[in-house]
Amino acid sequence: MPIERGSGVIRPPRGATGFRDQGTERLPLMDPRVFASVCHQAARLVRGRVLEITPPGVTPDFHTAVIRSGELNAAVLGHMHLPYIALARIPVGHVVFVDDWSDLEVALTSSGTFRLLTRSELETPIDLIDTSDLDGAERRQIAYWKPETLGGLMFNYWD
Repeated sequence: MPIERGSGVIRPPRGATGFRDQGTERLPLMDPRVFASVCHQAARLVRGRVLEITPPGVTPDFHTAVIRSGELNAAVLGHMHLPYIALARIPVGHVVFVDDWSDLEVALTSSGTFRLLTRSELETPIDLIDTSDLDGAERRQIAYWKPETLGGLMFNYWD
């Protein structure tokens, strides 16, 4: 279920928004213990620590771990249904994605458990996203909430 990129267009997999049509196969849930473990391991590798981990809920629909190393703080966002993570600034209320903490990026991907989405991918405009793999409920949510980017589509506060 990788995010495919071809001809400048990104094609996210079913479940990217966190919604599904009633009667369709349930979306998998990412294990919060695995997310926490990866974040704690990454924090150790960058000589930092996890300050807090917040599980997903109705809104936001993603896991959040705050990691501090030295004077730097970062939020690691974990998709609720798919094995994708992203780095964001704190506070997370209005998500601003970052990719300027290379040591943490390497540490987060060292386990091979999650795919770290880059800032460039997350800032891909919605008109360059092929939603053909998403189901009807997801496309209706996109039409209603009108996210501007892939990041807004995948890491959202929709209810």
